[in-house]
Amino acid sequence: MHKRDHEPVFIRSRWGTNRYVYNPNNPVGLALIVVTVFVVLGSLFLLGRSTP
Repeated sequence: MHKRDHEPVFIRSRWGTNRYVYNPNNPVGLALIVVTVFVVLGSLFLLGRSTP
């Protein structure tokens, strides 16, 4: 087992707000970050193509 396997998937934001963000030190958190980026970019691309 690696140290990264014991990291939580979500961590508190460092900006002083009371919210949680994905933890890039966890493999699942890193995968969620990558998937989120692709979903957002794909959505923007599809929305841009649908307008006349």
